[in-house]
Amino acid sequence: MILFLTSDIGARKKENGIRGVSELNNINNFVEELQKYITKGKNFLFIASSPENFEINDFYGQLTFNSFNISGFEFKNLQILDYRNLQNAENLIKEASIIFLAGGNTIREMQFFNELNLSSLLKKYGPIIIGQSAGALNLAHEVYCSPEDENEIENIRYFSGLGLTYINIEPHFKNSPHFGEWSVLERILLEDSKKKPFIAITDGSFIVDNGIEQTIFGEAYEFSKGDYKQICENGKKISLHQLSFFKNQQNIEK
Repeated sequence: MILFLTSDIGARKKENGIRGVSELNNINNFVEELQKYITKGKNFLFIASSPENFEINDFYGQLTFNSFNISGFEFKNLQILDYRNLQNAENLIKEASIIFLAGGNTIREMQFFNELNLSSLLKKYGPIIIGQSAGALNLAHEVYCSPEDENEIENIRYFSGLGLTYINIEPHFKNSPHFGEWSVLERILLEDSKKKPFIAITDGSFIVDNGIEQTIFGEAYEFSKGDYKQICENGKKISLHQLSFFKNQQNIEK
């Protein structure tokens, strides 16, 4: 099983107020890294984060599928897994060449994943799995879900995930010279890192976990013990095994 933890793959663009398809964000060679494992396949499976929103799922599922194909991949069939075909989940996962876990509401998505018994199905059949934003967060053993705004500060921030990786990410991260000085949300990230370390990645950055080694591609930051520091930049890569906290985290969670 190969995991890609991404922040935003850049599959969509907006022109004149209309959302449309875009090539994948390749600033850190996402396309080339994925092509090491697959260049074409039969079935692209898009697993929705809001299983009841059929129209939205169809729109973003098709958009994501098209983005991969115009970026050099040759998938033949798009399958979208939501409440319309819940009972066929095992067959869809079994037949998938690649599985894409959508972004969205992290907690709602994990509820749906539990309904699917997705953890067991992916461990049994999962080939290449790409998690974007919420989808990447939910790949972890214990998910760290930071609040997106001040209305979510009291929300649950730690819960059981799919259990496929020890890596916790903070997606869509934007660094600034004054990070943590004024923002309540920024101070929460720093405080929460005392309990559980995590990697913050910017849009266009990603992490590959092949079960043996874990590698960061692009701009990323290590949050640990109430502090943070940049550990990688765009155009470069680093092994997580070079980071001592990651080794310790693996030992703790095993």
